[in-house]
Amino acid sequence: MRFLAATVLMVCAASLQADAFAFQSTTTTPLRSSLGSTTTATLPRSHPQPLFMSSNTEEISIADIQSELEQVQADFTSKLEACESMAGAEALRVEYLGKKGPVNKSMGYMRSLPNEDKPKLGAVVNSVKDTLETLMAEAKERLEFADIEAEMEAQAIDVTLPGIDPMGNVGRRHPLSMTMDKAIDIFTAIGYDTVTSCEDSPEIETDYYCFEALNCPKDHPARDMQDTFYLTEDRELMLRTHTSAVQIRQLEKRKPPLRIVAPGRVYRRDDIDATHSLMFHQVEILALEKSGELDLGHLKGTVEHFLKEMLGPQIKTRFRGSFFPFTEPSMEVDVFFRGRWMEVLGCGMVDPRVLEKAGIDPEEYSGFAAGFGVERFAMIIHGVADLREFVKSDVRFLEQFPHFYDDGLESFLRGDEFVKEEDLRTDQLPLELIEDYEDLKTAKYPPREAETKSEKKEKKKKSAPAPAGPIDVSKLDIRVGVINKVWEHEEADKLYCEEIDLGEEGGPRQIASGLKAHYSLEEMEGRKVLVLANLKSRKLVGFPSHGMVLCASSEDGKVEFVEPPEGAEIGERVMVEGFDGEPATENQVIKKKMLDAIFPDLATDDSGVATYQGKPLSTSAGACTSGIKNSPIA
Repeated sequence: MRFLAATVLMVCAASLQADAFAFQSTTTTPLRSSLGSTTTATLPRSHPQPLFMSSNTEEISIADIQSELEQVQADFTSKLEACESMAGAEALRVEYLGKKGPVNKSMGYMRSLPNEDKPKLGAVVNSVKDTLETLMAEAKERLEFADIEAEMEAQAIDVTLPGIDPMGNVGRRHPLSMTMDKAIDIFTAIGYDTVTSCEDSPEIETDYYCFEALNCPKDHPARDMQDTFYLTEDRELMLRTHTSAVQIRQLEKRKPPLRIVAPGRVYRRDDIDATHSLMFHQVEILALEKSGELDLGHLKGTVEHFLKEMLGPQIKTRFRGSFFPFTEPSMEVDVFFRGRWMEVLGCGMVDPRVLEKAGIDPEEYSGFAAGFGVERFAMIIHGVADLREFVKSDVRFLEQFPHFYDDGLESFLRGDEFVKEEDLRTDQLPLELIEDYEDLKTAKYPPREAETKSEKKEKKKKSAPAPAGPIDVSKLDIRVGVINKVWEHEEADKLYCEEIDLGEEGGPRQIASGLKAHYSLEEMEGRKVLVLANLKSRKLVGFPSHGMVLCASSEDGKVEFVEPPEGAEIGERVMVEGFDGEPATENQVIKKKMLDAIFPDLATDDSGVATYQGKPLSTSAGACTSGIKNSPIA
């Protein structure tokens, strides 16, 4: 025991001697800092190895730390410049600015410095850190653009390479498809919506939509077994016999006013011959507006416009009375083409009973419908004698039909060098089929018939010159007027007829407006209003209306006049600052569709002031106003 105790005492004494030796060997050599003071960090030999500095651990000063951080910054900058991707830059950021990076680790010397020097260390470290972060942000922006450019270069397509083998058979569109598309384009250009979806235009139809809703009685010939492909024994499902069923579905789905064009395949149990087939294509149109806004004249005008666009401007048409169960009155239309009259389509005003079936009040809405077979038009245009040729898939037959005059597409498909040729098109159709430009050069045309006196007179009429300057509110001739007299329209229960004085030499104008639901006769008479004066006179349910009274309308259906200020003179033109051009002519306003371009920018502001693009409509007496705020003007 005594020996063990003595041994322990000897070991303890040796340990104390070693500690004393270590304490005595500690050095405290002063160093001058770059921050302007002499600072010494005393580090015992037992201090851990510095985080990123040199292996000399006997003395560390602010200057040494700053020097080391400058070296870190230089290394970081060098490596960052060599980075070629965002991923490489991110890895470098983590290496130098991450938690284990040299910049953050340098803060470990904080505990070894005197208190007065600790803020200096923070300033040095933060300065280097800010510099590195700025360099990293700039590099990332540069590398991001470089990555995008590299990706674009990798995905680049050489547009100079031939996209189509000029020697290969690239095919062409079917003449029926081209004919149908051309017909659809004519109607969509004048505001009709195309309906082709499976939901709205199914080829398997019910008896209700195909017959009953279209006013076809049970004993109608079209409902016989020999004329319709029925799919069920109870005759409730069938292959549709016409696209008129689409009109009923749209009337149930959409609230009028509406204008639709419905193309599609239809099926009938016909014997197949040169002019009949059990499957063919139809295009039908339907237009529905407020009662009195569409009449037989609008129907004839629409049909004639279509036929002239389809067959040429010189085409002659005639209308014959006919019968269809879903229109009343009904007409069939013939065209004089290549020396003979040919029937091409049927049309008529929509029967009120059809509207009632679709849940629409025929007293409130009315319109017209028309339909035609696509195959008939394709045969007429291209001079095809046998309908069956369209479905034989005979390449020799189909190759005869180019696209409608394509200005170079045919030569492009052949691989020829494109040269803009002289335009040889005329308003006449050639006597023979045109296959290429060379045929067009030698094409023969039928002799023109002698012009009638009315045609010569029509030619002499000059179209309205294009309006000068941009289309804005200055093109509208808005005048201050006063309502002298007002009475109810004899045939339209929602219209007023007004006599409005605009101070014109010809006397007051007569204007019809739908204000009966918003004002009494007494409230109208003697009232000053704003009148759009440069509109052509047109008949509203038989009443000649020349101009339009401006009103503001709210979302809840409330309508009020836009009124001139007190002191405004009768006949004075309403102006907008910055828009002081001359008004357009009546023809220009209609032909150039100026109202569609200008009226969306007319509205009242939150004070009720009438404005155009935020600027007030004014007279010499002040701004024009309405009792309805933040609402469109029409």
